[in-house]
Amino acid sequence: MIIIDGTINLPEFTWQNRYGYSPVNAQNTYATDGALFVEQSQVLAGRPIILISNSEPTALFTQLEAHATANASNEFTLSINGTDYNVMWDFSQQAVSGSPDINFADADPDYINNITLRFIEV
Repeated sequence: MIIIDGTINLPEFTWQNRYGYSPVNAQNTYATDGALFVEQSQVLAGRPIILISNSEPTALFTQLEAHATANASNEFTLSINGTDYNVMWDFSQQAVSGSPDINFADADPDYINNITLRFIEV
């Protein structure tokens, strides 16, 4: 189960980029004499977390957008399968995105498809 800020349950969302993250940052540079300098350090923060869902009710999508807007610069807890992460919404890209199931000229759609939520661990 995924829970945002202890209040928004996301039972159908999956963690897209869960695997393949490296907690070590490395940089290689060369001196003018050709010597290789390798710098490596543990990453202390900044892990991106991307959650996705194929389709959700518009009411949930609206709630997610409202939470992102209200907490644009605030830290909060993202709980994924019992593990808590201290995160912020990642506005370096669109933090909450999706597309309507069917576009209506005079009404909101019932469902939003291809939802992506972007967070960054702090």
